[in-house]
Amino acid sequence: MQLNDKWQGLCWPMMDFLRCVTAALIYFAISITAVAKYSDGASKAAGVFGFFATIVFAIDFYLIFNEVAKFLKQGDSADETTAHKTEARCWGHGL
Repeated sequence: MQLNDKWQGLCWPMMDFLRCVTAALIYFAISITAVAKYSDGASKAAGVFGFFATIVFAIDFYLIFNEVAKFLKQGDSADETTAHKTEARCWGHGL
């Protein structure tokens, strides 16, 4: 769909980072609820798979965090005006 070309005002790496964090938190909360509240086998299995999904999202969160940190460090070593333009566009303060 090439949404990154259509909506250039959004910082896409940060949006992906927030997606991973919220997904990990939601899966973790639902898994805790499934394991603690219900005692049947299906709920326990759902909780285990939910914990596994939480771990996968946490790994994705870690990898995206490293990419964003590397991108920000690269901006510090580049030309000062280019870094400010990229930061302003990424945070929605300009084009």
